Amino acid sequence: MTKLPDYYVHVACPVKSSIWLPQKRDRMIIIGSRRNFAWREPAAEKAVTLKEILEPDPAPHIPDYVGKRLDGAYRDRPIISDPERGDIAPTCVAHYAKDLSTRLVTDKRFPRGARPYTVREYARLQGVPDTFTFGGSDNGAYRMIGNGVSVPVGEWIGAEIRRYFGVRGE
Repeated sequence: MTKLPDYYVHVACPVKSSIWLPQKRDRMIIIGSRRNFAWREPAAEKAVTLKEILEPDPAPHIPDYVGKRLDGAYRDRPIISDPERGDIAPTCVAHYAKDLSTRLVTDKRFPRGARPYTVREYARLQGVPDTFTFGGSDNGAYRMIGNGVSVPVGEWIGAEIRRYFGVRGE
């Protein structure tokens, strides 16, 4: 906690989504308050595994450029996560909507042994419940997911703000 002229600043860094979710998404959270307060760091929990968030029968859209990237036609190779090895996914990004070949998951049921994440899997990587429905196109959904804060991080910071204001749990 740092005391500045009219307020206190607490910096939580890094806040790792991987303590909850199978995604590497480290963030810096800065909290400003008018009074000194013991902000709690997020508590480690048993994270959901990548294997647990994958759909049993996925039907992802696989554009031709996915195969080209896998074959080395682009300057960078895709990041491929293997749930059988206990891998976690890289950070969900908004530009996934424009290039599904940058982040793939190993899946031997598909011709090249890897495939893009479905919208539902991408949402699960952020902790979005399956009951949530996305309006609009898949590209719009990928963009919203990549631009969002993972649900457990939002819940943690929300719980801390409630604690700061003395609001009891529901």
